[in-house]
Amino acid sequence: MRKRTKGLNIIIADDDATTCHVLRMLLREHGHQVLGEARDGEKAIELCEMHKPDLAFIDIAMPRMDGHQATQTIRQKLPNVGVIMISALPTLENVQNALQAGASGFVVKPFNAIKVVDAIENCLKQKRMHKQG
Repeated sequence: MRKRTKGLNIIIADDDATTCHVLRMLLREHGHQVLGEARDGEKAIELCEMHKPDLAFIDIAMPRMDGHQATQTIRQKLPNVGVIMISALPTLENVQNALQAGASGFVVKPFNAIKVVDAIENCLKQKRMHKQG
């Protein structure tokens, strides 16, 4: 039986209010706290700098600054913040670009609770391995 990770501080960035709402409810059901929500990449960076969350869920397609650019900036400025990219288009190119930008995981919309929780656990494992290495 796997140990479930609880109590992480998380930022959500997606330009779709319904997506943010669904993800926020899912995260709260699993014991996590959503510190803030952004509708574009620039606001996501601002919230991450302000709150220094454990993790950020960042949508790829957003106005003003896309998720790839936001992820690169967050990873450069705040290397301890894990990033999980989210998208309705799970193309190989999107996944590869997300990983190249510094994302630790990728979750497809509409959300599946098990996949979201697994992505969080995998992201945390990567962070622990990075600290040890």
